[in-house]
Amino acid sequence: MERSTPAPETFRTRMLLRALVLAADALWIAIFCMLLQYRGASGSTFCSAAFFILLFSTCAWFYGRLAYTVGERGLTVRTIGVERHIAFSEILGVDVHPSLVGTSYAVRTRRGAFQFTSMLADHERLCRLIVTAAGLSAE
Repeated sequence: MERSTPAPETFRTRMLLRALVLAADALWIAIFCMLLQYRGASGSTFCSAAFFILLFSTCAWFYGRLAYTVGERGLTVRTIGVERHIAFSEILGVDVHPSLVGTSYAVRTRRGAFQFTSMLADHERLCRLIVTAAGLSAE
C-alpha cells in the first residue's frame, strides 16, 4: 500500500490586505487621470500622484508574489526576486515575537534567517507546520 503524502500548502498575504493595496493603486491611477484633465495642476502634483502609483504598484507586486509553501521535503519561500527552498533539516529554530501591531516570526536556518509576519493568512498554522516538520519543540 502506498503512503499518501499531503499536498503542499501555500500561505500568502491576507486577501484583504492585497485587495486594499490594489484599491489604493486604482485610486491613485484615477487621481492621476483626473489631474491630466485639470489644467491648473502643477508638476509637483503630478510627481506626487506618480509616486503613490509607483508605491502602491510595487506593494501590490510584492504582496502578489510573496508566498510560503510547505511541502513534503521542506519550505519554499517566494519573494519578488528570489525563490528559496529550505529543507526542514536545515531549520534550527523559530522565534515568535508578539507585539501591538502583529506577530513576527523569525525562522533560523543553517543558511541564515528569514521572517514572516501576521500579515500572512493563517500565520499561526504556518508556524506550527514548520515547527512540527522540523522536529522542533514548541516553546
